[in-house]
Formats: sequence, C-alpha cells, structure tokens
Amino acid sequence: MRIGLLGGSFNPPHEGHKYISKVVLKTMQLDAVWWLVTQQNPLKSAKDLLPTAKRVTLCEKMLNDQPRIIATNLEEEIGAPYSYETVKAIKKHFPHTSFSWITGMDNAHTLHHWQHWKDMLGDICMIHITRHPPVNLIKNCPTRMLQSQHHVIVDKGGPYPLDSSTTYWLLQKKMMNISSTEIRNKSNKSTT
Repeated sequence: MRIGLLGGSFNPPHEGHKYISKVVLKTMQLDAVWWLVTQQNPLKSAKDLLPTAKRVTLCEKMLNDQPRIIATNLEEEIGAPYSYETVKAIKKHFPHTSFSWITGMDNAHTLHHWQHWKDMLGDICMIHITRHPPVNLIKNCPTRMLQSQHHVIVDKGGPYPLDSSTTYWLLQKKMMNISSTEIRNKSNKSTT
C-alpha cells in the first residue's frame, strides 16, 4: 500500500484539504490519503480550536464521497504530540506500507521549526504541493537546502518511489485560495 499522511488541525476542514488530497492521490498514484487530525498544533494557538472528535466528524462529513481519503484521530490515539512521533508509531504499526507526508508550501517553509524535523525527513518521504511561482518558493525553502535530502520536482504523475530522505515538489497550476483561519474569522465576524 502507498499511503499519504496529511496532518493538520482541520479547524475546520475545507475544500482545499480535499483538493490537495485528490491531487496527491492522482499524481503520486497513492492508494489512500489519511487525514491526521491533530489534537493541538504546537506551532499554533489553541484559541477557537474545536474538540478533536468534532473536527474528525466534520472531516468525515466532507469526505463521505471520497472513499480513498480517510479522516482519523490517530495522533490522539497514539498519544503523539509531534508529527515525528506519529510517523515513527505509524511506520512501526504498518511496517509493509509505504508512507509519505503531505504539506502545502506554508508548512514546507516552516518545517525547520518542527520537533525533530531532520529526523522526520530521514524517516518518511515528503510531498509538498507548490503554489506559483514555484521555482522561487522552492529555491528559498529551508528544506531545499539540506544536502541529505533528494529533491524531485514533479510536473506530471507517476508511481514515484516513496523513499525516506526524498522530497517531492508537486507543481500545481491551479490551487484553491482558502484557509481554515479565514473560515474561522468569517464565522466569528458573522456571530458577533
């Protein structure tokens, strides 16, 4: 099995999450994408954070027509506060599955702030969905500067190997300009 892991707060989930999951499923020829609904992102405020169970339920409702995209609360079940620990536990539990970690460019540029980020890069294949202009965004990314990483720019699909220490940069011509923060802000304004 080839599984993509998309970690996030999903507070709330939105069409952008679904879109990038579908892009990676198709482009990288994955069998499934698991949404890892985090208890609390250590780099974000807990203000306005819905309970994990509620966010998982919202994700499941959004994904009811996408059988290959699965919402989970694995991080809570594992008790892993950091993505690195989640990756370790999942790979140990599913030793015969090839995993990849999916992020957008915002996380690609802040990955160096994550706990054990270099160790995580050595343990799992990374897939970053790039926005335009992709060349400048990729060139200035801290992850791109690591010599221990093998970097592959992907502009067409294929069954690329999901090897650890490999970072794929998926060039997207079309992106959805939406964020959970914007949705929460709009929701908060409408209730006041």
